[in-house]
Amino acid sequence: MDDSKETRNSTPTSESPKNCDEAPPPVTHEFTTRATLALIGASGATFCTVGFQNSFGVFQTYYAESLLPDESDSSIGWIGAINIFILFAGSLITGRILDLFGPTLMFQIGAIVNVFSLMMMSLCRKYWELILAQGVLLGIGNSFLVCPAIALVGQYFTKRRAVAIGITIGGSSLGGVIWPIVVHELMQKPNIGFPWTMRISGFIMLPILAISSIIARPPLASNPANDQAPQQKPASPAWDWSVLHRKMLITASGFFFIYFGMFSPFFFITSYAVQHGFNSNLAFYTVSMVNGASLFGRILPGMVADRYGKFNLCIIMVVLSGIIALCWTKVTSVAGLVIFSLAYGFCSGGILSLQPACAAQVATPKTIGTAVGLILAAASLPALAGTPVSGALIDKYGYLSLSIYSGVSLLVGSLWLIMARLAQNPKLIAVV
Repeated sequence: MDDSKETRNSTPTSESPKNCDEAPPPVTHEFTTRATLALIGASGATFCTVGFQNSFGVFQTYYAESLLPDESDSSIGWIGAINIFILFAGSLITGRILDLFGPTLMFQIGAIVNVFSLMMMSLCRKYWELILAQGVLLGIGNSFLVCPAIALVGQYFTKRRAVAIGITIGGSSLGGVIWPIVVHELMQKPNIGFPWTMRISGFIMLPILAISSIIARPPLASNPANDQAPQQKPASPAWDWSVLHRKMLITASGFFFIYFGMFSPFFFITSYAVQHGFNSNLAFYTVSMVNGASLFGRILPGMVADRYGKFNLCIIMVVLSGIIALCWTKVTSVAGLVIFSLAYGFCSGGILSLQPACAAQVATPKTIGTAVGLILAAASLPALAGTPVSGALIDKYGYLSLSIYSGVSLLVGSLWLIMARLAQNPKLIAVV
């Protein structure tokens, strides 16, 4: 290894693992054909999973007004909360499976379960049916796709990991732009309605996930980031306890607090706009605006983070998101609604893309899947509680309480990330 490059990678802020024999050498050309195809496949997976989940604000409003008018906002919020909980909690298992056996089988299972769950949703008419189909079943399908997709990209890329993961997560933002429009427009047509909207969505996902399952292949055995030979993998322990070190636990604690309120604007911006007298079409398009801005927020910060530090950029994005969330109820005009949606979408998008990049930074090349799964799992309980708590706050105290709840949870989480960043390098001006 070149001495200058070795020196550069030996700083506390680099992604070098604890054991020297596991450290991959610097990679000059990471965007190979195989890596690029894996990146496209991973983006397709997030487009059909988190991207579809990001449109839950449309479902929240539709269920409250049409399909489930007798249920409260808090009760309906449990549908999306259960979905997110299973997605994140399941990542603790699927991330480790990726480290041991690769992504192929999980992508195939996730694709089948995802499409099947949408077909089941088309038959739902009652609250408990949607809990099972959209909450539980769709959450299981998502968990087999999201964490493996993110961790797979982390195995391919080292120098440009933040931007590569940002592109992967960007697929979910693109989905968050397209799916709300598709779902809303289809449900408004009398000859289509809710049942066929779900079936059409499933038919759209089917070829995308099929192609993703084919092209999202694991790195070759000769790839330094995946240098464990296939015949050695079964000998690996079911769980690698070395991932539970101090830096990882502090980082997980930060995202634990962040996720209590981070999704509240995503899920309730539409109902806020409707309740405050904005045009109904504009209200539904706010979800697409949030996710459209989030697309840029998930890619551009990654480009900067690879140069100036993943934790540094993530902390900035968390603080800005918290401040913007605290300003939510000051939105009283169309221009204000658009600016709020774009600003929060951009900053929160940076959190979502930099979260797995931060996890990979405090992991070794052989535990990236486990580390990403652990960080996502840390967000499962607050994600489960966050949406119904948000709905309950609206029902009892109004949107000002939700604004404070969302903003404070983000700012408290930022304090923990600052501690995780200082644990890696105590210097205030350092690339971490």
